[in-house]
Amino acid sequence: MSQGSGKNPYRPGVGVRPLYLAGREGPLRRFGAMLRAAPEQQASMRITGLRGVGKTVLLEEFADHALQAGWEPAFLELQPSHNTDETLRRTLAVLLERTRERLSRRERLRKVAGRALRAASLSVSWEEVSLSVSFGSEREEDLARELFTTVELALAKGRTGVILLLDEAQLVRDERGRHGEHPLSLLIAPVVALQRRELPLGLVVCGLPTLTGNLQKARSYSERLFRGEEVGSLDPEHALQAFTRPLEQTTRTSEHRLARAVVEEVEGYPYFVQLWGSELWDAAELAGVQRFTTKLLDATRPDIYGRLDRDFYEPRTATLTPAEQDLLAASASCPYPPLRSAGLTRASQKTPGNVNVLLGRLVDAGALYRVRKGEYAYTAPKFRDYLLRRAGA
Repeated sequence: MSQGSGKNPYRPGVGVRPLYLAGREGPLRRFGAMLRAAPEQQASMRITGLRGVGKTVLLEEFADHALQAGWEPAFLELQPSHNTDETLRRTLAVLLERTRERLSRRERLRKVAGRALRAASLSVSWEEVSLSVSFGSEREEDLARELFTTVELALAKGRTGVILLLDEAQLVRDERGRHGEHPLSLLIAPVVALQRRELPLGLVVCGLPTLTGNLQKARSYSERLFRGEEVGSLDPEHALQAFTRPLEQTTRTSEHRLARAVVEEVEGYPYFVQLWGSELWDAAELAGVQRFTTKLLDATRPDIYGRLDRDFYEPRTATLTPAEQDLLAASASCPYPPLRSAGLTRASQKTPGNVNVLLGRLVDAGALYRVRKGEYAYTAPKFRDYLLRRAGA
């Protein structure tokens, strides 16, 4: 038996930064360019992708890069409860208040340390902004004032600007009709109004692919307002780095063919790379070996898929109604991609109307997203494989 090799270097989890972040240089470079172009150019970005591709990790990297560039980041993970005008306004007001408190606290610490702050101030007052901008509601004006005050304080404390970083943004969407809830419009309108006044205010919204359609419905010009960034699986070489680099600080190694086999099996999805590595590490620890081999992978594969199903897939189906789960189960027998509503009607033996209602509910639940009219896709990678495994259990 070998001695232990230290802590497991792989980190499968929700929004947990891996020891080595591979393949995200492009988005980080474009984010930095966006900040440098502000405020003359609007600093708004949309990040979309399936579950487990590393969107939250990337958003947190954006926060670190913004701080290094002199901007003040305000990070928030949105919840289903935020999908009303008033709850979203209150939640953002709390976020901005905490940001102002953090700015004031940092200034006090810098003064104690004897560090000088550069002078900065806004060239316009709130009265000038409010007189020149017509807000659609009192809540929009309240949020605009909170944003303005936070940017004003940030500049006074020596920062370059303020950037909102909102995760799980697909949960916030406008209702149809004039008199419904329109929280996404409530968010966008004040930000756009202040950006047009060239205030150094940025906005990054991050979420599932349904976010793109939600933004389009809220603002028809959203494709011009938000720089789109689609986050997907890693290419083979970056996935290989994500798997092998964490081992470099340990005494364990991996067969090259084993690493290649993992990359091919997981199809480059970042969460899967971390999960496969973590399970192989634990298996090697139990077996008392120092090298990952294809033989070890073969022996560990049942445990890997068991954990994948329990931790990644099953929580996404547990809250669905029996009828919604039945339609998902039927979808496994349909050609994919994409799922077509006509094929689901045949496979499920439900009426077309019932299928369409259930598809809408599955989109709202975040299990599917609409590709185009009558065509849908799963929001989690390799989800069809999971449904087939569950059907054969």
